[in-house]
Amino acid sequence: MKTLESIIKTEEHETNGYRFVSSDYSDEPKIGDVLERSFVWDGDEITKDELNGTCCFETREQIEEYAKWSKGTGWIVMIGGDLGGYGQDMIGEILIDNAKVLEVVKW
Repeated sequence: MKTLESIIKTEEHETNGYRFVSSDYSDEPKIGDVLERSFVWDGDEITKDELNGTCCFETREQIEEYAKWSKGTGWIVMIGGDLGGYGQDMIGEILIDNAKVLEVVKW
């Protein structure tokens, strides 16, 4: 039996992943929204260096663990798009280019 994740991944997108969106910095994301690319951080400071996609995690379990340590409330979103590379900050972090919101869950 195919899961929602496998259907979305094989039918529309090269890859998919999960991202935490904080309500402190964003309005509620909607299915179909395209997320902006992420930027390189230097410690706690954002730089002007844009990455090759939107940072996210490969699995729901990884993003839930990350979200536990995030301050405030927000949403966990499943995104799909083209594989833009791999993150360097955390294990399991990937970059998705043309990241389209496929599912939104209140966190």
